[in-house]
Amino acid sequence: MTAAALTAPLDVLKTRLQSDFYQAQLAQSRLAKGISPHAHLSAFRSGLLHFRETFQILGSVHRIEGWRALFKGLGPNLIGVVPARSINFFVVGNGKRIIADYGNNGEESAWVVLCAAAAAGIVTSTVTNPIWLIKTRLQLDKNVVERTGGAAQRRYKNSWDCIKQVVRQEGVRGLYKGMSASYLGVTESTLQWVLYEQMKKSLARREERINLSGRPKTWWDNTVEWTGNVGAAGGAKLVAALATYPHEVRFSSEFWKCHS
Repeated sequence: MTAAALTAPLDVLKTRLQSDFYQAQLAQSRLAKGISPHAHLSAFRSGLLHFRETFQILGSVHRIEGWRALFKGLGPNLIGVVPARSINFFVVGNGKRIIADYGNNGEESAWVVLCAAAAAGIVTSTVTNPIWLIKTRLQLDKNVVERTGGAAQRRYKNSWDCIKQVVRQEGVRGLYKGMSASYLGVTESTLQWVLYEQMKKSLARREERINLSGRPKTWWDNTVEWTGNVGAAGGAKLVAALATYPHEVRFSSEFWKCHS
């Protein structure tokens, strides 16, 4: 919950950058600056342009919609974080034990973790899909949707209003739009779990070798001991996110098309 609250503006920014609507805005901005969509920019110039556009959107959100818009969807996100993480860890932990006991003679291996993580991802996505749907709709909600008497209005007032509109206009099934795409997203959490477990095992083997050798620990050994699990968790998430990011972009694009 702490991480979700602190990084909420970046989450809003990421969701908007992934959507077709805001990509079209960026394309118009580039044309206004004389940059052709087919221009071949160097890696440095392309990175610099993307960096500027990123903060341009962040600044425009604050300027046009107010600072509260930077935390759009935070409510559903906070509500979803606890059950999502709890369900995921619960199913992974028990899944590893059950699969290992009945399918691998009680021994935990990479394929056991992979199966347990995949099952956990499917269960978590099924249970929490309505929460993420509401969060995404709120984050992609255009500031001006319609004008009534000259006053600008958003489509959704808050999370509860979003839920009521979805159920009223699309039925309960509307809360489960994008479910098939979210199942494909299970690959990220599955890959993350497998990498994390393998990194932890590597750290445990390293610690065991040091203890068996009887040598005193160096400053580097102590550093690895204190930061190993943090580094393993962050490293696993980084690799998994990079490997599956194209799907996430496509998923957000489809989500926007369904919700607009």
